[in-house]
Amino acid sequence: MTAPQGAVLNGQRRGDAVLLLVRPRVGDTLRLQVEQTVAIRGRRVDGERSSVPPLLADTRGGTPAPAYGPRADRTNTRVTRVQLFAHSLVEASDLSSSTLLATTDSIVMWTGMARETPRPVRIPLGDEARQVRVAVLPNGAMRMSDPPPSAIPLGVTLASMPGLLPEEPVTVGRTWQRDMTLPSLPVNAYRVDGVVQVRLRLDSLSRGGRQAWMSLTGVLRRDGAARELPAGTRLVSAGTIRGTLTVDRTRAWITDARTVMELQSEVASGPTGSGRPMRLEVRIVQRMRVR
Repeated sequence: MTAPQGAVLNGQRRGDAVLLLVRPRVGDTLRLQVEQTVAIRGRRVDGERSSVPPLLADTRGGTPAPAYGPRADRTNTRVTRVQLFAHSLVEASDLSSSTLLATTDSIVMWTGMARETPRPVRIPLGDEARQVRVAVLPNGAMRMSDPPPSAIPLGVTLASMPGLLPEEPVTVGRTWQRDMTLPSLPVNAYRVDGVVQVRLRLDSLSRGGRQAWMSLTGVLRRDGAARELPAGTRLVSAGTIRGTLTVDRTRAWITDARTVMELQSEVASGPTGSGRPMRLEVRIVQRMRVR
């Protein structure tokens, strides 16, 4: 007799390998809450050379970390906070993917300078903007199929979910790597983006193995001329990302995900990027919860 989909077997022994996957049951309703805060500070940098410092070697032999952090000065920092509530009905599920009908219930936004207390603004949503159909792979990656143009808020949130879970069973303490696409950010009329390789680790399991807790860390470093920028433009980026994931193995779903990304980027125009650069300092904090 086989265990039902998403079920956890009793009597799991410490050190056993477990399979972490996303495969919810047909008919389940998943209620999603997303909170994201983006703090951006831009300024001109004196001097011809980039002031984004080089990476420092991690003394423990791990991944190097940039020798900086976002500045504490909040006088020129613009903050945008978005809170989104949605629910998804699981329409179909098989070994290759699950299909969800995702509906946005409400979106509230706050924006202003860090020293201010902005008022919340509810984003109006038409009926055609509320629903998108999403395919979810067992590793957690999400793909949309023909979303309406007005369904951008929820669509962007779901489509930004990469496949972070391992393809094979893992034991506590096991690590693996994945690529994450960073959000595109404006720097001096250009767009700065990139891919960061993150290292994930299965930190612990609850008794019986129902809950699995993971951590992730990563470093971004980019230096040189970007193909999408005008000739002679030099781009330097450095940053870190860290976070945690919780998988409910009975529901076969990621029920909690928290990430903090800190990024500095500089763009310098002119011959070989010798002009006075523009620096952008960004901090993005995101939490997604499902109940």
